[in-house]
Amino acid sequence: PTTCLLAMAASVSGFVMPSLSPMQGSRSSSSSSLLQTLRPRATSSLLRTFQKPSRAACACKMSSGDVSYTRANQLAKELEEELPSLFDLSYEPKWDLYDKKVAFRDPLNKFEGIKKYQDNIQMLKDSPLFTDGKMDLHQVEVVDPNTVITRWTLGMTFKAFPWRPRLEFTGSTKYVLDADSGLVVEHIDEWDSIANNQPISAEGLADVVSQLLPNPLQVVSLQGLRQLKGGGEEVTKYSLIRRFSDRIEVRRYEAFTMVQSETGSVYDKDSYLLTTDLLRKFRGDALTKPSNSLGQVLPVTEPQLQMDSGKQDSSLGYILPPEWRKRSLKPSGIAGLQLVEVPETLVATLAVRGFGADRSRSEQALLGAREELATLVTRKGFEILEDKDAFTIASFADGYEIWLRVKEK
Repeated sequence: PTTCLLAMAASVSGFVMPSLSPMQGSRSSSSSSLLQTLRPRATSSLLRTFQKPSRAACACKMSSGDVSYTRANQLAKELEEELPSLFDLSYEPKWDLYDKKVAFRDPLNKFEGIKKYQDNIQMLKDSPLFTDGKMDLHQVEVVDPNTVITRWTLGMTFKAFPWRPRLEFTGSTKYVLDADSGLVVEHIDEWDSIANNQPISAEGLADVVSQLLPNPLQVVSLQGLRQLKGGGEEVTKYSLIRRFSDRIEVRRYEAFTMVQSETGSVYDKDSYLLTTDLLRKFRGDALTKPSNSLGQVLPVTEPQLQMDSGKQDSSLGYILPPEWRKRSLKPSGIAGLQLVEVPETLVATLAVRGFGADRSRSEQALLGAREELATLVTRKGFEILEDKDAFTIASFADGYEIWLRVKEK
């Protein structure tokens, strides 16, 4: 998909102080706030908050006994098995499935002919401008005897620039088969991040350029910013499922383990500081003996999580580094914390990252961001799994993200 990105990028190449607590200092004691309440709630597990979604399988939709689906199913099986190897030097599509006059179209280009199609595939593998190419195939669906649709995430690093920007796109490809020959006669790519997918799309050009331009955090080292602000390495791993813009994505997070405060333990500035101190004592540092079962100082990690119930209270979470997950680690001699195993989770995210991002961390801004995120992903076919008004704030050295658990409808 989107092989003409190479030519586009080639032409372009030619020419944060510690973060505030999520709601700290943003309201008066008499205001109706997200975090204020008169009484904490009983402890509950994040297993209720983060539930494992059903994963969309890459599978053919076959019509039993219907020979008209034979070529479509053959193509679907080929795509399912081979497309994830798109960037491997050994990858070679089965060209006998494609018509000699196959037409290709994506937001930036269109052409016709098997030779140009083959050249574009080869360019993806051999380009001197890109490295670390990756194709994640999420779904293959046989819609009817003449249509196969795939859903994918495409990523690559543009190495011609010193800051080596990472380009990522999510979208779908529609393969149209000729009714008589059964060969692919059309290949149509569409990106999730733009509305106009007709070539040449101004939105598509702007999307590519925005990803190529340097981020301020690539000029001032993010590592240096973390040291300045007391942040840690990001330890949560995920696969990008849908990218709707530079700010809004849907990700599938791998399972992780966290130490969580009691539900409702944070309801104003003082309770936030108290709960933060409990987590610091659990981890330990140069001045504090760790209150964990192994008695060892643990590193600071990102993101730091604040699970807001939507009922004027929340809880905080510290994510364990992956290498500590299987070491029987738990709070010791400290009340109000619990160890929680969070399963694989589909999460919609809205990023507020970059210099000055924390200045927008007000009650009004958080509620507005949640509403923006919920509205967009619902319109794009996802169901919000959170309780009414609930959300999670994921804090980083350079800002924060709003997280909502979702599932595909």
